Amino acid sequence: MTTPSTAARLCAFAVTGLLALTSGCETGADRAGYGVNATQFQDMVVPAGLRLRDRGHESYSRQEAGWRMGHFVYVGATGVEEAAGYVRQRMPQHSWKMVSEDVTADQVARMRFERGIYSAEYTFQRRDGSTQMVVVYNTDYSRR
Repeated sequence: MTTPSTAARLCAFAVTGLLALTSGCETGADRAGYGVNATQFQDMVVPAGLRLRDRGHESYSRQEAGWRMGHFVYVGATGVEEAAGYVRQRMPQHSWKMVSEDVTADQVARMRFERGIYSAEYTFQRRDGSTQMVVVYNTDYSRR
């Protein structure tokens, strides 16, 4: 038979364990109801007026030692040409080399940059009355 003191300790232990399990599985954004957190990398260029969307897993990133990957969605009132021009000008200042640039028939502008083992592909388009910029960031060890 357990004493009231032992029962209280067991109950406190069980509650503490449950709280640790449930809070350990959530990110800061999950607790606020926004989805997965995306941490922007220091060497990424983002034009003024665009803000990161990380609701519903739209944006996400991961970094381990020298490996990085990310998918970032930004939206805002900045024009497509203005945003693309800013990225085109600023990326080389962060030691990124542009390896391709094109505009599709449906007016989607794409730029691909490389720096060492990393690549960053920027896509710009008008969507739902605002500019959307998507940045896909990857690591490719074959370019060592």
